[in-house]
Amino acid sequence: MPTAMTSRERVLAALDQQEVDRIPIDLGGTHNTSISTGAYKVLKTYLGVTTPTEELNPTYEWAKLEEAVLTHLPSDTRSVFPSLVPDRRRELDSYTFVDDWGITWRRSPDHPQYHMIAHPLAEATIVDIEKHSWPDVEHEGRYAGLRDYAQQLRESTDFAICAAALDTCIFDRSWSLRGMEQFLVDMLVDPDFALALLEKVAQIQYRRHECFLEQVGAFIDVIMIGDDMGVQNGLLIQPELYRSMVKPFHKRYIEVIKSNTDAKVIMHACGSVVDIVDDYIEIGADALNPVQVTAANMSPQNLYELFGGRITFWGGIDTQKLLPQGQPAEVRQAVRDIIDGTHGMNGGYVLSSVHNIQADTPSQNIMAMLNEGECYRPA
Repeated sequence: MPTAMTSRERVLAALDQQEVDRIPIDLGGTHNTSISTGAYKVLKTYLGVTTPTEELNPTYEWAKLEEAVLTHLPSDTRSVFPSLVPDRRRELDSYTFVDDWGITWRRSPDHPQYHMIAHPLAEATIVDIEKHSWPDVEHEGRYAGLRDYAQQLRESTDFAICAAALDTCIFDRSWSLRGMEQFLVDMLVDPDFALALLEKVAQIQYRRHECFLEQVGAFIDVIMIGDDMGVQNGLLIQPELYRSMVKPFHKRYIEVIKSNTDAKVIMHACGSVVDIVDDYIEIGADALNPVQVTAANMSPQNLYELFGGRITFWGGIDTQKLLPQGQPAEVRQAVRDIIDGTHGMNGGYVLSSVHNIQADTPSQNIMAMLNEGECYRPA
């Protein structure tokens, strides 16, 4: 076992498939490894922290973890995010708004999370794509102060600096604009439209990341992008359709990012994506998140057998049942199991929850996950 590592050394060793002194841990390093504001407020009370809570993105109820909390936790990461301001969000009423893509969202009066209810390109033709009002990803207000903040983190801490532009999707954003059912139909019966929309969205996201990385690329260790290609029992689309229509955009995405930073790239993809992990490896993804272990064929043992040593697994502690409903002892056992199943002490694994920790999760279970990751050493 190597001598004691800094947090940055530990995370980078895991990403390089090298032995670690203990399992690296991430809570709050990215927008997909964070915690809902509901659970976060309870955790702050548990830890005795009384600072105000800031939302990273109110649409999804993501909390932005502050240092006053992180100092109590063994997380090896610190985050860099752009601002949501200026956001062209238009409030339609107390529960409904239109985002800067033109997508309409609504929540119920008794629940804080929003859901899409209207898609601006639902009835569009291919000539309508360029006529749509697209987000202004070059607006300097999105990136104000980020260079100084990222440089300060880099030079004054030994944490792994994780970055995410918050809005990173290409496939997801395309179907959000069109409506999922219609976009999936388009991919089969009107591929020219589907490809034109994917291309337009991709160019916006590439440019967003060029602007973002111009400010922070020299100072970060990891950056996350993502598209949810899977559901509980398999892929949303056939692997062949992914490879012909979506993968080329993901490949270019990673090329754009790696031409603007030396940071490692985490590919976020929920659900059972086992059939396309080899594709992610081929196009240059360094890590897979969230490692949804309860989805079909996504057990740690199966993933390690198929892909161990070629990509790092980042996530893996279930947020559907285990963290909200399990007991601390069960959470601790799950941490031990995934570290053993991925041979994580040899590198290739970063402990985190499967996507963001949900609002009904007891603080005792969150701490059980983090503390077991910090302490566990396989025999």
